Amino acid sequence: MPTRLLAAVLLAGCACAERAAPRADAPPAPAEARAELADAATAGLPDLAADDDAADRTVAKDAAEAADEAGEPGDGDEPEEGTPDAGLPPLRDDLAGPDWRWDQKVRRLIDRTTLPAALRAAGRTLPETAALYAARIVPGVDGPAYVLYEAGSGAFNRDFWPASTVKVLAALAALDFVRTLGFTGAAQVAFDSAPADAGAPDTLRTIIDRAIRVSSNDDYDLTMLVAGLDRLNDEFLTAANGFPTTILERSYTGRGVRDSPALTLTEGARSVRLSARRGKADFGCPDHGNCADLFELTEAVRRVMLAGEIPAAERFPLDPADLAEMQDALCGGESSFAEGARRAFGTAARICHKTGSVHDRDYLDHGLLEDPATGARYLLAASLPDQGGSTGTRAALSDLAELVLDTLARASGGHALQPDAGTPLVVQLDPAGTRRGTRSRVVLTIDAPGADEVEAWVDGQSAGSAESAGPRFTLETRALPNGDRLLVVVASRAGTAIGYRSHRVRIGPPPAAGR
Repeated sequence: MPTRLLAAVLLAGCACAERAAPRADAPPAPAEARAELADAATAGLPDLAADDDAADRTVAKDAAEAADEAGEPGDGDEPEEGTPDAGLPPLRDDLAGPDWRWDQKVRRLIDRTTLPAALRAAGRTLPETAALYAARIVPGVDGPAYVLYEAGSGAFNRDFWPASTVKVLAALAALDFVRTLGFTGAAQVAFDSAPADAGAPDTLRTIIDRAIRVSSNDDYDLTMLVAGLDRLNDEFLTAANGFPTTILERSYTGRGVRDSPALTLTEGARSVRLSARRGKADFGCPDHGNCADLFELTEAVRRVMLAGEIPAAERFPLDPADLAEMQDALCGGESSFAEGARRAFGTAARICHKTGSVHDRDYLDHGLLEDPATGARYLLAASLPDQGGSTGTRAALSDLAELVLDTLARASGGHALQPDAGTPLVVQLDPAGTRRGTRSRVVLTIDAPGADEVEAWVDGQSAGSAESAGPRFTLETRALPNGDRLLVVVASRAGTAIGYRSHRVRIGPPPAAGR
């Protein structure tokens, strides 16, 4: 029997008056088309042809050139067995076409049964509008991987008030903007027309610290004004940064953030004055509010707190001192999860997070939690409607955290998702025999240099495994449902995962024309 190669990888407060609402009909932002929501997140992308001629020509050309460079004919050298050029014809890379984004892959693999079952077993029912998102952070290939869970209205629901949780996003957007001008968070910010009660000019770092650590609404507004409304939504809140659908438009002081007054940035001997900027766009959040979901809110914390472990493409380009200050602020505030985490772990947890609340509306918390005794780490985000005031609702969030953390600490199995990493994998898909109704079998041919086993999954379900001296592996899947699916291939050597690749693929025939 093949060894299970992924034992590690695949076991794996303010009063703010904005209303977040479902965004299915929101217009796209000018600088980047916004994602369709819910089911549309995994639809409408170009089909991946199994015999993509362009990919054939490119891969074949590259392989031929590599063969030419390997040596002159007749030099007497024979390829060694188990090397990529051991007399094997080059594969067509069928994972080279259009792919899904990170959030779309999460939608395909997130576990929707474990947490609801745990709630039922505990005799608990979430309020109708409650939302819950969690992840186990497990060892992956060259970095962390995530086993993902949701309950209630889920990770991607927007029908709640995000309140102060969005202050992390505004802070990151402000740092991103001043970086483009050659400044860091150490720059002093002086507005030409600051509010009378705004106090003396301060460094951006100090403004951000107050906005996150003590949830200052005044300082949140200042970060919005520094970032600039149009740039924040057009250039920072993008799919590439992990925020394909989030919108920020609301002031939390009532003074407004649509128009940024002229300001001066000073750092060391350098000073730049910026003219006033007028916000021109309506980004589609009802009542010019703030629209977000638990997944995208948590993405900001994940990418900040795990910056030293995640791929460069996922990191925010922050000055090291700014990153350290952001991490310190996130880990410094009081969390609604704290008591529940202490009961679950048996000791005080390390929690790096951001809370938010609107009396008579919603109470939220989201962040990264670590059990200091075991080193186990989790992402946890929850939104609960008001349960009779601040004390009762925060206690309910604490109880929910305890249940979730207890459940995840005992969990095994599950499919972990991570960015592509490790040894390069080339995957060719070919039909296997005759299709049967709405299902098709597929032959996967995989080049995985250095591996002795590969396993494949389709939408989180095992599609088979193969062992070989390598580098080429072939496996035939069971009958899979036709349509667009998420294929994950993991290569291992001696039971340790050394390569990971996930990609959108088409199983069965392409859709009929016009559909």
